[in-house]
Amino acid sequence: MVDTEQTEKEQQPWDHRWNGIGKLTAALVVVWIVALIRLMIADVWDETNALVVFGDEKLSIGAITEFVLTTSVSFWRPPPTLLAALVIRFTEPEVAWRLLRAFNMLLILCSVAILSGVLTRWGGPSSRRTALFSTAVLYSGAGIICGGWFANIFDVTAMFLISIAVRLLSRERFIAAGVLIGAAFFFKETAAMALPFLLLLVAVGRITVRQALNSGIPAAGVGGLYFVLRSEVIPFGSAADTHQFLPTEFLPTVIGIMDAWWRQSMWGAGPGVAGMIFFVASVAAFRTWRARGAFLLFVLAAIVIYWGMFASWQNGVLIHHLTFLPRLLFIPATLSLFVLALDGRRWALPLLLLPILWGGVTTYRRYQGFQRSYKHIYKVARRTGTPLRIYYPWKPLSDPARRIEIGDLPDARMKIDPVNGRLVSR
Repeated sequence: MVDTEQTEKEQQPWDHRWNGIGKLTAALVVVWIVALIRLMIADVWDETNALVVFGDEKLSIGAITEFVLTTSVSFWRPPPTLLAALVIRFTEPEVAWRLLRAFNMLLILCSVAILSGVLTRWGGPSSRRTALFSTAVLYSGAGIICGGWFANIFDVTAMFLISIAVRLLSRERFIAAGVLIGAAFFFKETAAMALPFLLLLVAVGRITVRQALNSGIPAAGVGGLYFVLRSEVIPFGSAADTHQFLPTEFLPTVIGIMDAWWRQSMWGAGPGVAGMIFFVASVAAFRTWRARGAFLLFVLAAIVIYWGMFASWQNGVLIHHLTFLPRLLFIPATLSLFVLALDGRRWALPLLLLPILWGGVTTYRRYQGFQRSYKHIYKVARRTGTPLRIYYPWKPLSDPARRIEIGDLPDARMKIDPVNGRLVSR
């Protein structure tokens, strides 16, 4: 157990130097909210497809529920999918996508607040630590994309449940925490990252092996039930599954994840030295070899879960699915930052803010350009008397409300230039 009184005494000189940092944290949160509101430029990709599918006024609640529970859309995550579908069905489209993005933002803020509270409970009060941790999560590429694209409702809801589970762990309610972690599988499969996270907490001395088992066993049990039910809709490892586990993609995934872990971007043509240096630094930031080994096992779990998803690079192409890649690191990076804030060396978070903030700023700017490209397409469609057909086979869209067809259309007279997002003549 932590001697809170002693911890407070040790921190008093440091906290005095950082007097007023609590107000700074609040200000940074406000700036983040304003920045994300300004990023509400246009619904794009999976958002637009969801608006088309679930915006049909003929759909009843029963039909929507049946579709969500029984239909594969390359994933099966019933609770958040149903929530988004019902919001879309009973809200005007231009309100729905903004409302759902705001919901994501709210859950991210709640997760940060809950985890910050646990940091205080386990590590004693430190306004400096709260400011650094909050900034690192919110201003990361993952924080920007997850708050700025409502298709990431899966990541933020799963993280929210995991955050509550961590709070339960801090209050020694281990079985309840495990059940909640297991329930998070129904929101996104990457809730599985919470299992090696338990081992990481053991390694830094926050819980015992027995306590980890008290949480891990029910988590694995409920998570296993999820995969049994999921296999009825999406056979595991089938062509309909997003996880193919190709052996040739394993090593590229290892390299890609290590490089992108903190800067959360694969914008270039290949891995960079800086990303690797910061990853190694984060390993060194743990105080013991036991903790470092547990962190590397945690990263290995992410590599297995995301096998094949970090094997290619964006190569400077703006309209690309890797624009949304930071979302994949939202849960693992947030949990990593939590442990580093709790038991890492004092320089860890300030140092890691360098790649994190760089990744956040560049993600924000590129996502702005991405959305502006589609906003321009929607404006052109409104001005055109006939349906607008656009050649861009990598992300098809059939939007009857806007009278837009995007896809592998040989007769289309317009196309999207993926490098800069411009709508040009063919």
